[in-house]
Amino acid sequence: MEYRNLQVNEKIEQVRQYRPSRDERQYMAIYLKALRRGDRQVTEEYESFGNSPCQIIMNRRAYDRGQLFGFTEKYFSPYGWLQNSPFTEREEIRFIHKPGWAATNHLTIGQGKNGKWTYGVSFSTGAWGHCYGISVWGKVFDSRKECLKTALQEILEGHREAAERLKNDTCGNFNAQYSKEVTRQVKNLLDELTGRKAIQLELFR
Repeated sequence: MEYRNLQVNEKIEQVRQYRPSRDERQYMAIYLKALRRGDRQVTEEYESFGNSPCQIIMNRRAYDRGQLFGFTEKYFSPYGWLQNSPFTEREEIRFIHKPGWAATNHLTIGQGKNGKWTYGVSFSTGAWGHCYGISVWGKVFDSRKECLKTALQEILEGHREAAERLKNDTCGNFNAQYSKEVTRQVKNLLDELTGRKAIQLELFR
C-alpha cells in the first residue's frame, strides 16, 4: 500500500522510525504534529513532497532552501526527489595549469530567480583537493561580484591550506609548481575583479 493511503497511526509510526538530521528535525516535528492533530491542510501540503517520510521531510527542507533563490516551482525526478529550477546567468571559469590538461581547478557561479547568486568550486593541488557543485545549499550573495570574489578566495585558501598541511608530502598530494600556476591565475582574476590590478598598473605609470 502506498504511504499516502495508510491510516494516520501507521503514518505516525513510520515517521517516528525515520532518523532525521539536525536540520530536518523541525520539519519532522511539524509533520508529526499535523498528523496527530488531524490538520489536513499541513498534512496534505507536506505529503505533496513525497511518498515516504524520508522523501517528504528531505524534499520539504530542500524546497524551503530553494526559496532563498526565488525557486517556488515543484519539479520531481522520476524517483520522486525535488529538483529546483536551474540557476541562470551561469558562468564557469577554469584555471588550467598546463595547455592540453584537464581543469581540476574551476568554479561555477549562477543566479537564482530573485537575483541572488551562489557558486560551486573545485580545487586540486595534485592528488589532493575538494569540490562541490552549484546548488541551493550554497552561500547566498546579493551580487555577482561578491559571489565570484568569495569563490576565488575559497580556491586560494584551499591551496594555502594544502601548502601548509602537505609541505612534507612525498605522495604527490601537493605539487608546488602546479599549485603556484593555479594560484597565479586565480590571484590575477581576483585583482581584476577588486580593482587592485588597475591600481598596481597605475603605480608603475
